[in-house]
Amino acid sequence: MKNSSVGPATLAQLSALDITPDQVQLFHQHGYLIVDNLLTPEQIDLISDRFDPLFNTQFETGIYPDEWYGRPGLSQPNATQQMTGLWRCDRTLASFTLSAKIAQINATLMGWTSARYGLDTCWIKPPDAPPVYFHRNNTYTSSLAPPAIVTCWIALSDVALKTGSLEIVPGSHFWDSTDQMRFLHAPPEDYRAPLWQAASEAGVESPQIVPIVLPPGSAVFLHGNLWRGSGHNPSQTKTRRSLAISSLAGHTKFQLPGVGQGYIFERYRRQDSLDLDESYYPILWSQNGYRTPFLADYCSDALA
Repeated sequence: MKNSSVGPATLAQLSALDITPDQVQLFHQHGYLIVDNLLTPEQIDLISDRFDPLFNTQFETGIYPDEWYGRPGLSQPNATQQMTGLWRCDRTLASFTLSAKIAQINATLMGWTSARYGLDTCWIKPPDAPPVYFHRNNTYTSSLAPPAIVTCWIALSDVALKTGSLEIVPGSHFWDSTDQMRFLHAPPEDYRAPLWQAASEAGVESPQIVPIVLPPGSAVFLHGNLWRGSGHNPSQTKTRRSLAISSLAGHTKFQLPGVGQGYIFERYRRQDSLDLDESYYPILWSQNGYRTPFLADYCSDALA
């Protein structure tokens, strides 16, 4: 596999939806799977062209995102830009982040019979951008049952050491360790500090940190318990862009009130039910063919 990171799961190539049992086994064994050429150059441009308007408060639908860091004129010039809840703001981005194809891959890797929207986030690391703390995505879903999420992380530009690559620890999704919710941006300490603590708890003396190196359009699928983080972007001219599309199992519900944490998910909790409302967490793919009906009118499926 060309331009991929060094690691056993990079041997698992994937074309469209042709996922084999061996590839699923590799994903479960290592906690990640790399996919070449998920998006075309034209699709990458279509996505990237939507970011500047969004970060300049030009929301096509008039709806603000769930999270928004790195605002022009308000943040440091080298601040990492992050926006979550893109589908609510922009129908072009929704056509990718609500795609049935990506949801089906996510579900198949996890062994789910259906998948619903979980989170969609863009990450833009300009030159000299600071690190992002190591963390596990499942930490942010503990108010849900099951508290499990899987992420398709797509490179929209060259992802390499020279631009502050995504870093993962293969096999760390099996660790018996704890994590806590934290502000991920520009940590005041070693960005790997949470990883060192988790490894110590798990009895792992020397965790193997693998930098993910991807060309534009390729992706890495990440288990929700896999430890990941991102170092400083040492480049003086190159910006790293990526799009993360995360799925929940279709049967996911809320835990009882007060159990777990999930500050974004909790905004959309109904008072009379533990169900996730499909208005906010639509079903994107299911084996029986069901897909939340309003999606057909809201946006196209860019990968259909």
